[in-house]
Amino acid sequence: MLDVARCKILHSKHDDKIDSYVLSESSLFISDNRLIIKTCGSTRLLATLPVIIRLASDYANLDQVQSVYYSRKNFLRPDLQHPLYKSFDAEVAYLDQFFEDGHAYCLGSLKQDRWYLYTMHRQPKKTKMASRNPDHTLEILMNDLDSDILPVFTKDVCEDGRECFEKSGITHLIPNSAIVHDEMFDPCGYSMNAFMPDTDQYATIHVTPESQFSFASFETNIDANCLYKQTKKVVNCFRPGKLLMTVFANENSVKGKDAQQQLWECELPGYKRTNVQFVRLEVKIRLRQFFRVSIEIFRRKPWSMLISSEETQLILTKTTAKEANRKES
Repeated sequence: MLDVARCKILHSKHDDKIDSYVLSESSLFISDNRLIIKTCGSTRLLATLPVIIRLASDYANLDQVQSVYYSRKNFLRPDLQHPLYKSFDAEVAYLDQFFEDGHAYCLGSLKQDRWYLYTMHRQPKKTKMASRNPDHTLEILMNDLDSDILPVFTKDVCEDGRECFEKSGITHLIPNSAIVHDEMFDPCGYSMNAFMPDTDQYATIHVTPESQFSFASFETNIDANCLYKQTKKVVNCFRPGKLLMTVFANENSVKGKDAQQQLWECELPGYKRTNVQFVRLEVKIRLRQFFRVSIEIFRRKPWSMLISSEETQLILTKTTAKEANRKES
């Protein structure tokens, strides 16, 4: 599967609930009911789709995909992408070959940063319809990171991932009980996966520290913390010039809905909101009982991503108050 995507496994951690892989081009998580793959660079993520479906059938006797989420931010240079990724319309046409009942969305102004999302939900053939567990996912894309933190993500300052994890302050973003494995790239760059023992709750961080296009991403479905407070901690760690945030939550996720409400009503300290959208996706399946494939795509400048949850989505794009004041003056 990863050969098709043109990336490889660097190292992994496992327990009975989840398998976590740090890749040469981002991350892969596999649990009983979910597969999340994030790729970047010159990888070919969508090419993995037929392979994933075949492997699920051959090795797990799972013959029907119940839910798919594929999403990404708009590319700065779509002309440099593989033909399939030059336009979201082309990606939708490809996905529709596998999922005839999929739906496509564009969130955000066409004149600014925007978010493309493709979803598919299919009623299972046979199942005991139990109540869905709470499920939410927080994702934050950050650009123009504070120049003081950029050197920490280079080999000049940190010898390995563990040293970078401590010196950067990322250690304060992850629960102490989480199992962590990370990678420090040469000469620069950092990737981290973490998961909570005996759950399918995870977190992942990826950092590109080059000053011309510095970028960091944070994603988690861990429910130990208030998501609004978690967002402030992440932003305080990386201090980006601008950020785009999404929160997905199903109807049973109290924390997810609380975070959406807080982010809808409140500003992040030191930042000015430039865009906010709220979308409700009507879903009638029980995600926690069935096999599903969640696909994420990252590509450098900018990275792109998918969130694996459902029913409500909130996107915030913010710029620093300092930057806003400069424009006004």
